[in-house]
Amino acid sequence: MVRIVTLIIAVAAQILSTNSVCADVATSPKMEMQTTVNEIVRIAAIYPDESQKAERRAKLREVINPKFNFSEMAKRSLGANWNDISIEEQQDFTTVFSELLARTYLSKIETVKPGMVKVESESVELSRASVKTSVISKGDTFPIEYRLSFQDGRWQVYDVVIENIGLVANYRNEFSGIIRKSKFSGLMEKLRAKVG
Repeated sequence: MVRIVTLIIAVAAQILSTNSVCADVATSPKMEMQTTVNEIVRIAAIYPDESQKAERRAKLREVINPKFNFSEMAKRSLGANWNDISIEEQQDFTTVFSELLARTYLSKIETVKPGMVKVESESVELSRASVKTSVISKGDTFPIEYRLSFQDGRWQVYDVVIENIGLVANYRNEFSGIIRKSKFSGLMEKLRAKVG
């Protein structure tokens, strides 16, 4: 009898854990992206004035922070140089670079209006995904691809490809050139100057 009860408990635990995993997977990268876009549009509509810029950006930051894997983006943007710096320097770089990325992204999305962003398709392979979107601005349409990874029970963006140019690769090329000329300390000096 004890063995039967133990077996029932084990099966029930397995079913519950399977349902939990399915619930996580049920939120597809495309659905995550659409939800994020909807929230960004909603916030931009609530705080449309220039006088509300600080509040608008703070609210948008709350939305995008958990959606972007800034640590992974920082690591990838340094490429091989990441392993040449200390853990403290890695943490410092991640903090400053994340702030730069967030500010840059916020400046691009804070004036978004309904219908400007269309979430089109997704491609998922194990824990990696790609979500293709298009942005309509001033009569032109620009393709933007978000590359995501599934970690800690959620999808997070680790790269953004705009018109076939990857954000991370673009930064990696720029940063490598700066490091060659001015070492890592020179790169940090430039980044700190940009974020103020």
